Amino acid sequence: MSLRVTDSYLSSILIGDLNRSLGRMLDQQQMMGSMRRVNSYADDPRAVGTIQRYNALIANNDEYLSNVTRSRIMVDGTDVALQSVSDVLADIRVISLRESSAIATPQSQDTSVIEVDNLMNRLLDVLNTSIEGNFLFSGQQVKTPPFIRSGSTVLYQGDSGDIISRTGPNSTMKLNIPGDIFLGSQSSTLAGQIDMGPRVDLTTNLSDLNLGNGWSPGTISISDGTGATYQVDLSGAVTVNDVITLVNTATSGAVTLGINSSGSGLEMTGTGPLVVGEINGGTTAATLGLNATSQGGTLSGRDIRATADLSTNLADIETLAGSLPLGVMDVQWQGSTYSIDLSAAATIGDLHTLFNGSVPGMEMQLQNNTLNLIGGSPEAFEVSNADSTNTASALGLNGSGTPVRLFGMLEDLKTALQNGDKEGIRDTLTELNSIEDTIYQLLMKNGGRQKDLDWSESILRQRDERLQSNLSLEYDADVAQVAADLSHAETSYQASLLVTSKLYSANLMQYLR
Repeated sequence: MSLRVTDSYLSSILIGDLNRSLGRMLDQQQMMGSMRRVNSYADDPRAVGTIQRYNALIANNDEYLSNVTRSRIMVDGTDVALQSVSDVLADIRVISLRESSAIATPQSQDTSVIEVDNLMNRLLDVLNTSIEGNFLFSGQQVKTPPFIRSGSTVLYQGDSGDIISRTGPNSTMKLNIPGDIFLGSQSSTLAGQIDMGPRVDLTTNLSDLNLGNGWSPGTISISDGTGATYQVDLSGAVTVNDVITLVNTATSGAVTLGINSSGSGLEMTGTGPLVVGEINGGTTAATLGLNATSQGGTLSGRDIRATADLSTNLADIETLAGSLPLGVMDVQWQGSTYSIDLSAAATIGDLHTLFNGSVPGMEMQLQNNTLNLIGGSPEAFEVSNADSTNTASALGLNGSGTPVRLFGMLEDLKTALQNGDKEGIRDTLTELNSIEDTIYQLLMKNGGRQKDLDWSESILRQRDERLQSNLSLEYDADVAQVAADLSHAETSYQASLLVTSKLYSANLMQYLR
């Protein structure tokens, strides 16, 4: 049985093969031109959903990176502003120390009033810093200047709100520092008035002297009223006993060195006047508190005590002599009265443990050789003696704890300067210490945020790299494979054209045959 294949059927088969070959070649050419494996939904329906999901994740990650960049601008700006506030406070400290000293005059105090007023204006400028039109210290009221002057009072116009930035899929970060913290709305503070520095003794390490600043090893000169001069090399000394031994040996007892009765420093005796100086421009005598000239046969050195720490024994603190053992003191705080029994305390660390465990929401801290009480809210509190031991007074804590006031402290300083009140000027130093501590804490907190932003950026960039890599596996074409497939498609298409041309090569002469 014979079958007849019509020209029409043969033609449809050839044209279909030709179109399919052309389609495959065009697909490969499109992939080669776009370098994408998927150029339409029809290319790979299964992969389209995965590609869309990766694109969404990458877009979210880009937004997190953008948030980190904007957050860094705010956090870095806050760091610069806090550093400027710290610089202003350092200038204020210089003024307070200068104008409360013996060299202060009414004229210098009048001039200092102008200096303080200028520094207040500088503080206002710093705390009203804005970045991209947003004020740094206004809380969430970023379009409102945080601080304005109303007469002699500085008012805060912002709020206590936190500005939160999303820095990752599951992470957020606080960026701002509300300005009300500078007006004392965060905590109340009572700064102690008693120096808790331990006595100098023979075993005191020289590196611990001068509140932990140490000393300068070297050679000193000693002259007495007989005309004798001694040079004593102290560079090998390690303890106070070493210094005393070296001096007394070098002078053969003509000049003797020891510790003064209060334990605050060294004392030299001999035939006066006694003169202690430096050799070759050194500072050894100065750091030992001895660079001076006595009027008689006794040269009393200045205070060179070491700084106190939690391990300091209360019995080694001169200011507590006659007050040990301690007793009970009362703290009135948040509507309650707490009686704290400190009779079992032997060290400053014991004081911390007993107090911090007795008064909720309040903490005892050792700062600059004094004890401070820090409340966890701006509510004022009272500390008083509770028995005959007068413990609160002995520790320098008998009084009221109030919020730390930056601008209020400056107004008090101006008033004290205007009145020539040196005691009032000195009183501002206590509050200034608390304010400086607050600024240091804010700088550390802000520095931590800067590190967190660095870490977040690193994590986000690693995540972006992984997402881009996974997307590429689904989306991008394999160049080598596409090149091979394109070459194969072109060959196939050319073969189809050749076959078609051969089959349709009939002419009139062939037809007549």
